[in-house]
Amino acid sequence: MDPADSINVRDRGAAGDGRQRDTEALQSALDEAAANGGTVRLPPGEYLTAPLVVGDNTTLRVDAGATLRFVRDYQAFPDAQSRWEGWDQVGFHPCLRVYEAENVKITGTGTIDGQGDYWWQFYEAAESEIPTGLRERLAEFSARNEKEDDVSSFTLRPPLFQVYDSENVSISGVTLQRSPFWNTHIVYSDNVTLHDLTVSNPADAPNGDGIDIDSSQHVRISDTYINAGDDAICIKSGKNEEGRAVGVPAAQITVTNCTIEAGHGGVVIGSEMSGDVRDVVVSNCTFTNTDRGIRIKTQRDRGGVVEDLRFDTIVMRHVACPFVINGYYFMDIDSDEIPVDEGTPMIRNVSFHDITARDVESAAFLAGLPEQRFEGISFENVEIDATRDLDATDLSPAMASNYDQRHGLFCKSIGDVSFDNVTIRTPEGPAMTFAETGSVTIDGLDVSGVSSPAIVVSDVGRTAVSGCDGATVPETFLEASGDGIVSLAGNHGSLGNAIDATDAVEVQRE
Repeated sequence: MDPADSINVRDRGAAGDGRQRDTEALQSALDEAAANGGTVRLPPGEYLTAPLVVGDNTTLRVDAGATLRFVRDYQAFPDAQSRWEGWDQVGFHPCLRVYEAENVKITGTGTIDGQGDYWWQFYEAAESEIPTGLRERLAEFSARNEKEDDVSSFTLRPPLFQVYDSENVSISGVTLQRSPFWNTHIVYSDNVTLHDLTVSNPADAPNGDGIDIDSSQHVRISDTYINAGDDAICIKSGKNEEGRAVGVPAAQITVTNCTIEAGHGGVVIGSEMSGDVRDVVVSNCTFTNTDRGIRIKTQRDRGGVVEDLRFDTIVMRHVACPFVINGYYFMDIDSDEIPVDEGTPMIRNVSFHDITARDVESAAFLAGLPEQRFEGISFENVEIDATRDLDATDLSPAMASNYDQRHGLFCKSIGDVSFDNVTIRTPEGPAMTFAETGSVTIDGLDVSGVSSPAIVVSDVGRTAVSGCDGATVPETFLEASGDGIVSLAGNHGSLGNAIDATDAVEVQRE
């Protein structure tokens, strides 16, 4: 780049001393770059600032030794229209925002710091502890938004970094830390690349998501380290009727070579998915100490379709539950069937390949809805060691009421689910439980060492078992009740004597 196109903010009056506010110098440099094209450079120093906006054809370079730090002052944050937790609302302006822009780069090896602890102190504080002016701002937001939800208006805290209604944006190299709300939020945008980032929020950061991809397409996340106070990587597309009306999906998203150290979930879809989520590939990642690993969550009234997701070559460790597909998010799992309408969600065509999960509490939770079973769930070359004590954490794997946590895989109201070369270790049986499911296909399941029964099926239309070794299964390999068919074919040694079925179940023996 021509040096003439590079603007050193020190030359424009920025002090970089961490005490004086450099907002005017920084924003004027960014505005000049947006008008003419060019790079705004932050050399080593600490730049204290109110919110900033990055425009077209601009590169913001935060050099090694430079910290862009946002002020601890709610009065410095103007109102902004944006999307918070699935709804378009007015709230506090994001700290650093790429807004209605194209051809933007945020790069360097410096730090962008939201000083979120200033905001977190008010999150669940008594009203008397919240400054009067802040209380008035929150009341104004509530009145203007007129949203009815169980989320308080203080969810409208500023995200640290937001890309809004923009295209051809890349962010690389920098550290993004201590966000007031979500750390990095990509919304209504196209062709966004996030590479070689460090994304960090402490465990007690409220709503401290790492990266949220929200109604955006062609997004790539790679070679990034995330330690989050909530979901690490989350994919969303709006909530309920408004989300369906906006109708902008999150689609064509890839996540690869990422290291996730902590968070409520490693990669999470939903629960705001009313505008659809599709065509997502996650590969070559590690999740450690996340509450859940791969988590798809929705509920009645969300509507929308989540489809065509592939999770491949992932290693998890110290995870409460590695696989969650939950249609009962904050709902009663024992609820009766209701009519299907536009608010009925669908999840389909989700595949898990070459995944190892060690030292986990619950193997998996897979639950569709009785009125609309989720479809096309498959596991191939998956190894789960669910022997960690259920009291290791106080977490429910699903956040669905009336569900008793267990070590084994639980599956209910799924149209079809398959397991190919899967190993499950649990301290006691059953390793797998299926209820009210259309078809279960098992080929090459290893449950050696699990006590009887290894598998329990109830009201499963068809259970097909092949490729299993009769010499290594427990005395009762499969216990079946309700209506259905159990089909045995192509196993090693006879499994016939290891099947315990009620008279209503037809057993097709080898």
